[in-house]
Amino acid sequence: RYLLQGLAVIGPLGITAFVLWWLFVNVDGLLGQWVDPLLGWSAPGVGVAFLLLVLLIVGWVVDRTVGNRLLAIGESVLSRVPLVRRLYGGSSRIVKAVIGEEKIAFREVVLFEYPKEGSWSYGLVTGGAPSSSHQVIGHEGVTVYLPTAPNPMSGFLLVIEKSKVISVEITVEEFFTYVLSAGSVSPGRAAELLESGEISLGDGPRPQPSGAAGPGGHGDRGGPRDGKAVARNPGPE
Repeated sequence: RYLLQGLAVIGPLGITAFVLWWLFVNVDGLLGQWVDPLLGWSAPGVGVAFLLLVLLIVGWVVDRTVGNRLLAIGESVLSRVPLVRRLYGGSSRIVKAVIGEEKIAFREVVLFEYPKEGSWSYGLVTGGAPSSSHQVIGHEGVTVYLPTAPNPMSGFLLVIEKSKVISVEITVEEFFTYVLSAGSVSPGRAAELLESGEISLGDGPRPQPSGAAGPGGHGDRGGPRDGKAVARNPGPE
């Protein structure tokens, strides 16, 4: 027992230290191999400091009017080169989606039935559904990211009818902790929704939020689903 308790304390610290050290060594060596010969001496952290300086200078230049024009010209030139166009365009969108102007906002944690009725999954709403999917769904949809456990870096991108997702009071940090622990670390109140009765697996129709189409979230396509999972959309406290 003492061994496991010590491992529970030292393990996360050791992993964190290892990852930070790995990042430091690799980032420092990225420019350090060129900077050290120029300076004539070597010291840990010189490459990281020089990289930060370069990023600050480039960011300041781009923020100026002339820098924006030069960047637009450069992107226009790169977009005309067949192979470079795909590489630069894809990497640019990824970076902007993570830290830039197109940063993905995990808006809320939701609960929905997946992969079948009666089985519930947590996911993150990342935005609205593409307009091309509205004709197929027949209703307004949302895009939900469903990460896999215990590795949330991979997962599934789902388009779900908006009336069929239930917003829950879980922060994004609590949600990722829940996923990383494979469900062993409860996210608090949201993990007790089934027990509290806000979401039940009893008989009867599925109540819909105001403005939702038709019973069961299917518009005029069907009535109450007896014997199926019932979800009550929690209102504001």
